[in-house]
Amino acid sequence: MKQYFKNMSYDRAREKAMRYCSYQERCVLDLEKRFYAWNVKNSDWDKILDYLIEEGFLNENRYVVAFVRGKFRIKKWGKNKIKMGLMTKRTYDEKLFDTVFEAEIEEEDYLKTIKDLIGKKTLLINEDDELKRRDKLYRYMLGKGYESELIVKELNVT
Repeated sequence: MKQYFKNMSYDRAREKAMRYCSYQERCVLDLEKRFYAWNVKNSDWDKILDYLIEEGFLNENRYVVAFVRGKFRIKKWGKNKIKMGLMTKRTYDEKLFDTVFEAEIEEEDYLKTIKDLIGKKTLLINEDDELKRRDKLYRYMLGKGYESELIVKELNVT
C-alpha cells in the first residue's frame, strides 16, 4: 500500500512522461493530470515539462493541429466545439487556431460534413411536424459546434 502514496522520482517520472508523449500528442494539462496521478513532486513538474519541450516530446502547435484534425475528421465536430475543446485544454490561441483550421480543413469538406450530418440525423428523427423536425436538427447541429448561419443555410436548401 505504501507504494501508491510514495512520491515518484524525477528520473522515473521523466521517463514515463517521455513514453506518454511518444504515444500521441499531449498538452501541458494532460501531463499535469498525469503528474498528479503519479504523485510527482510539484517542484519537479516544471523541470520535466521544460525537458519535454526542449527534446520535442511536447509541442503546443503539433497538439493543436492533431486536435483540430482529429475532432473534425473522427468526431465530426464543428468549429465552435473544437474551439471550446481547446479552451478546456488551455491551449487555445486565436491566431494559431484560425491558421490551423484553415490549413487542415477545407471549406468544401466542412460544408459537406454539415450536409451529411443533417442527412443522417433527418433519417433518425421521427417527427411529423416540419418545424419541430427542423428545430431538432438545428439544435443537434449547434450541439456539434457548427455555426448557426451555415446550419440555417443548409436547412433552407433541404
